[in-house]
Amino acid sequence: MPTDEGRPLVDAYAHVGLPRFQHIDDYRSVMAADGIDQAVLCLFDSCPDVAGVHTALHRWPDTFRVLGVPLGTDDKEREAGIEAQLDAGFSGIRFADSDVLERPWLLDLVAARGRVGIVCGRPSTPEIAREMLAVLERHPGAHLVGGHFAGAADPRVLTKPGPVADLFAQPRFSVVFSRHGGYPAGVIGEWARALVATCGWERLLWGSEAPVLFWRNETVATALAWVDQLEPTAEERAAFFGGNTRRLYFGEPVHPADLRMPFDAWERARPIPAGVWGSGLPVEQSIAGRLVQSWLRSGAQGTLGEYAQTVLDQALPALEK
Repeated sequence: MPTDEGRPLVDAYAHVGLPRFQHIDDYRSVMAADGIDQAVLCLFDSCPDVAGVHTALHRWPDTFRVLGVPLGTDDKEREAGIEAQLDAGFSGIRFADSDVLERPWLLDLVAARGRVGIVCGRPSTPEIAREMLAVLERHPGAHLVGGHFAGAADPRVLTKPGPVADLFAQPRFSVVFSRHGGYPAGVIGEWARALVATCGWERLLWGSEAPVLFWRNETVATALAWVDQLEPTAEERAAFFGGNTRRLYFGEPVHPADLRMPFDAWERARPIPAGVWGSGLPVEQSIAGRLVQSWLRSGAQGTLGEYAQTVLDQALPALEK
């Protein structure tokens, strides 16, 4: 366990939803194996299993919180879809850079409801930072989050006067350390140290990005151990690995209500290939989901890459006949 003195381990960013990702039971097995006590489940717009994560929230309201996505063919649908997800008890909405730049009022909608807006893109750029900062200024009680290290950049942007430095200095802006192996080691290490110096450990959250980290041949254990290079104290580790996420998402009990989406979420899905190998070989997303499920249910020995080699080794002879 990476936490100290029995403090909880809380995953601030995990993906659940078939066919692209994993079934909730698969992820619960990951939680049991790696000592994760609670988790924030995040949807993705190519795999909007809204009903699935809503069911998980209903069944385990003390264990999970849920982040939805802005689905829809037009602005009216997107707003209605967000409202329906928030009405059902979701803790916030996950946005991409394009959402922030093209429809910043959607962030306002979430902030006005007292929920969390998480941006998985580049809050480290002036264009995105400026919009996010404006939302925080318009809504004094709002809290925004940058996913995947908030977009690794030149650390000097955090000290140079401007919207990026202002956003990262904002006490109501937090950063999830996720996608640990998705960046060049030297780049992300330097950026992470700058984030610690700028934000302090009280605004940094640990996230696994399961099952996507498996696609990169990583494990939860390696994602947990990654932070050791930054040498946090026992108190800082406790905040980073659980305390901060608990305070942000689990401070109040959630009371899930009925989910009344104004349209079929699956009809609004955007097909996005799953980049299973680090070199970027895209596969149809349901194959990625099935591969992870099969590996987890076989016991999750070794890495996903090793398991994929076994699967291919067993399948290829039949194709070569």
